[in-house]
Amino acid sequence: MNIYERIFARLEELHMSQIEMSRRTGIATSTISDWRKKKINPQADKLVAICKALDMSLVDLLCDEEDITQTASVDFLVDDNHMLEILRKSDAEMKRRMIRYFELLELCKEINDSSAAKKHQRNISVIQDIDGNNVVVIHDIRFKGKRSIKWNEVREYLKEFVGDFYTIASTGDLIYIGSDLPDEYCGSKYTNSLRGTNAKAKANATSGLPEMIEIAVGKHYRMNQEVKHKRDAKNGWYRYDSRFALPVYRDDGEIERYNVFHASMLIRHSNDGKMYLYDIIDIKKETSNSLSE
Repeated sequence: MNIYERIFARLEELHMSQIEMSRRTGIATSTISDWRKKKINPQADKLVAICKALDMSLVDLLCDEEDITQTASVDFLVDDNHMLEILRKSDAEMKRRMIRYFELLELCKEINDSSAAKKHQRNISVIQDIDGNNVVVIHDIRFKGKRSIKWNEVREYLKEFVGDFYTIASTGDLIYIGSDLPDEYCGSKYTNSLRGTNAKAKANATSGLPEMIEIAVGKHYRMNQEVKHKRDAKNGWYRYDSRFALPVYRDDGEIERYNVFHASMLIRHSNDGKMYLYDIIDIKKETSNSLSE
């Protein structure tokens, strides 16, 4: 299977349109269409963006399964001087291929580093309480404002999630993070009404958004009644229930306990047929809870 064939197979698997892929990668839709029409593969400098947009590794994109198996059985580690000698003695075509290989290695490193960096920024686990309900435990407080939350910092952090998508386990719904989330999440009337503990809870819930989407339950639908949302919520709104926990620290900096919060995840069903996280509202601290790892 060619690279362009794997790309379109992955698009079908994700139910993603070429327009959405264009938005995520910055590659023109006409270019994407040409890959299939003209049966050509994308340029190498586009591969990283494609892998990120389609949530796949460079190996998955470039190799068939049997190729991956064969490659894994070969040891390519050799002395640096030996590699240079091979390159020196090779003809022009072989040199071109070897240089391309090293460029692809750099692309692999970029993808892996990007993925590792993102994971390193979040310290999250999902556990069950004594009643068997899932809770997303956020172990680090990212936004510690003593008096008020700096929502502009929260907004910038949320931009890191734009373009991502996650699946709600209980329903199989695919939820996208659109470019409107950072502004709505941080500047909505509901957010502006929050003070104290609930404001801090909403700000720090951002670290656990992927997992909060995945554990969401209690899907509830209502039609869109607002003219201003006739396109971005043409197919109505959904609410899901989710829960998250934040640490409470003692004076010595050690964690004393975790406060558990309930939240409603507001999802808009857009005219493109996709479901987008719009905001998290109705955040309430539970009066009695017990967490068990």
